[in-house]
Amino acid sequence: MIKKKSLLVALVSGFIVSSVLVLTLVGYYFYLELKDKESSDAYLVLLHKTNARAYSGNIEISRLDAAIENTGVLKGSPVLEGTITNRGYKEISDILIKVRFLDRDGAVLYETVFRPHEPPLGSSGLVTNIALPYLTGDRRAVIKPSGSLVFKKIITNCPAGILSELKKEARSGKGYASWSGKLDAEVVSITF
Repeated sequence: MIKKKSLLVALVSGFIVSSVLVLTLVGYYFYLELKDKESSDAYLVLLHKTNARAYSGNIEISRLDAAIENTGVLKGSPVLEGTITNRGYKEISDILIKVRFLDRDGAVLYETVFRPHEPPLGSSGLVTNIALPYLTGDRRAVIKPSGSLVFKKIITNCPAGILSELKKEARSGKGYASWSGKLDAEVVSITF
């Protein structure tokens, strides 16, 4: 009788130990896969930042301005607009830019990060036959070597102080109101 119980306990214990070992190996495999994906993503982020540091001398951001749009679909919205020129030798398929709003003394009041080559209101494949500004066209424009891209982006989370300053400038009657402080732009990430 004792032998049968001992044999049963040994079999159950062996099964439990084997199950724990198999589950541990499966969990370790998934952990390695997750870490591999995480390392790959971290590598890509570092690669894009390194590209930005190395290639940013070939990128020129000009005519950068913030204003309240006074016409069209974006009327009354705060927008950032400007031109990006690729003076380098590679096609840029993705670029991320950080723009800082500075006061007259150079202190940072607000900063925003955006992709200037994406349409400001998004794009869907459903509106290809309708000619609405900012809604039609490719999802992302490629900036070719020696090419330029004019952009206009809505400032989605515009702070109240900057928005009120832009609206005050708009009410001043100058016709086109723009940010009275300084704007500073920096390339954060580039993909070729």
